[in-house]
Amino acid sequence: MKRNLMVTFLVVTLVILCLMAFAWSQASKPKDYPTRAIEVVVQYGAGGGSDIFVRSLMMPARRDLKVPINVTNLTGGAGVKASTYVLSQPADGYTIYNFSPEQLINTIFGRENYKEEFAPLCNVQQDLSMFYVRAESPFKTIKDVIKYAKENPGKLQFTGTTAASPDEVIIMLFAKKAGIKVKYIPFDAAPETHAAVLGGHIDLLHEEPGVIMSLIEAKKLRPLIIFTEKRVEKFSDVPTGRELGYDITMGRWRGLCVKKGTPPEIVNYLADVFKKAANHSSYKAIAHASLLDLREGWKGPAEYGKFWDEEYANYKEIFEELGYLKKK
Repeated sequence: MKRNLMVTFLVVTLVILCLMAFAWSQASKPKDYPTRAIEVVVQYGAGGGSDIFVRSLMMPARRDLKVPINVTNLTGGAGVKASTYVLSQPADGYTIYNFSPEQLINTIFGRENYKEEFAPLCNVQQDLSMFYVRAESPFKTIKDVIKYAKENPGKLQFTGTTAASPDEVIIMLFAKKAGIKVKYIPFDAAPETHAAVLGGHIDLLHEEPGVIMSLIEAKKLRPLIIFTEKRVEKFSDVPTGRELGYDITMGRWRGLCVKKGTPPEIVNYLADVFKKAANHSSYKAIAHASLLDLREGWKGPAEYGKFWDEEYANYKEIFEELGYLKKK
């Protein structure tokens, strides 16, 4: 009897301690925040992967924040236009920014300075990168693409979103490793890149699969290669770059930040709200349907800030290797 009572006591104590630890780990709601609408700025057009990500995450987040959340798309200038707008607003937590690799790239090229201007909230997604051709394309495999490019240097055209972007980095890194010369034709909005390839104006598209799944299922776009560590079950017949000898596993990541100087209590509170939103069934259902849950992506403020610095170093090294920057 005494043994049973002791076991029961220990179990109850453990449960209480776990609940207390959980409560202590949650950031408390800041006083008088939020009391009005919050704006989330996306540097890409409506319908792209980042736009879908933000709008999907904000749906459950509204329930906790209990204020309107307005999503604003500000395209142009490789993200500089959107960054400039965010930095023109007060550092009070009422303007949130969809932070992505572009802000690191812009810092590398001296167009902005992520270290001095932004504070990390959280990373939510780690996406997949793939190359596609339209159904009528004469290229049936990625080997066909490479063969044509070697026979016709500089004639093969790829497209993605904006110049000097992660799209261009991956495309040009692949070209370098494959020993081919290609042209990169950027557009400001993802739907424009899709239309350019579907219309036969551009040879290949770099895109995340979830954004164009309907086009893939309708057999209007055909994937040729995926840049992951191993094959993805959803695209089991699509070879990885690694298995073909091109060790590229990069993919776009998506997160959120605020202007530097935003009170830490607001930063931590927002991070907790968005973590809860990322685990909400409505967001998870959209992420699953859009194939945005195939890689673990969540990082809190501290981990996300460290990740920024690591990715910055990686991108800078790639740009140097591709000849965009002079090595110091």
